[in-house]
Amino acid sequence: MVMEQKNRKTRSVLINPRFQWTLIGYAAFIATLILLAVYGLFSFGFHEFVHIGNQAGLPVDHVYFQFIKMQEATFLRVIAAIAVLIGIILTVGGLIISHKIAGPIYRMQKELNSMSSQKPVVPREIHFRKGDFFPELSEAFNTFVQNWYKNEK
Repeated sequence: MVMEQKNRKTRSVLINPRFQWTLIGYAAFIATLILLAVYGLFSFGFHEFVHIGNQAGLPVDHVYFQFIKMQEATFLRVIAAIAVLIGIILTVGGLIISHKIAGPIYRMQKELNSMSSQKPVVPREIHFRKGDFFPELSEAFNTFVQNWYKNEK
């Protein structure tokens, strides 16, 4: 029973796993590129500060270099924390958004398969959840159903 509930819950979150994970993957890829670019720019900046200190003739153990090293370590911790936070937000947000995209398509497919398996085929209106994307899809289909029943009479 617990396994059945867990499996059902997983299925309800992942309506179309291929689409949903692909969407999340693209968002994660873009976020990774942005974080790497930021990291690269700041690393270059820290390297330039070290270069300036070397040009000024400061000894390797000078407080200036210690300060730069401390700032770089702090920056790395901040970037790592931001990366984890972005990962969580992208995964949860991606699941929510992709669910609102994949859900209506899944519902439409399920209802059309159900209707087409009836003999004779009896079209019926389809309604999506509040907040789902593509409400115009169910509206167009429902208009078709209403017109179909008008023409039947």
